[in-house]
Amino acid sequence: MEAKANAKRKQMEKKVLYSLKYGKLEFTDDDIFYMTSPLLGFAHLSDFLLISSEEHLPFYVFHSSEDPTVSFVIIDIKSFFPDYAPEIHKRDLKILQAKSRDDLVLFGIVVVPSNPKEATVNLKAPLAINVQKKLAKQIILEDDRYQIKTPLFKE
Repeated sequence: MEAKANAKRKQMEKKVLYSLKYGKLEFTDDDIFYMTSPLLGFAHLSDFLLISSEEHLPFYVFHSSEDPTVSFVIIDIKSFFPDYAPEIHKRDLKILQAKSRDDLVLFGIVVVPSNPKEATVNLKAPLAINVQKKLAKQIILEDDRYQIKTPLFKE
């Protein structure tokens, strides 16, 4: 029984990450999202934090808890593209422990250039997150309707 209590205490222990872009980030093990397969180009990273704040919504930050230099600006794709409805394969649902597509939130990685009005979002390879299970996976879609560099804002 004591081992369980110690394990629970360790999960609740505050950890600190000094992010290159966002400063001091405090979190516990319960805040970590596990990548079931690595993000493209980041094979060495598997643990991430999903950070939101009222002042930055609808934007979120998906920040590595292992590397203070790696973070991504992301959006809930549905908030900008309400008709976005790619097919998610059953194997991806299984990997993410999702009973259906409704158990997942699809996020797009945003690239913000020097002129923020020219920001783009990757709709071809969304980040599928099972928020309840704390599991995430980047899914490469076979659907040609979606592009890697989709303008985020309409002109």
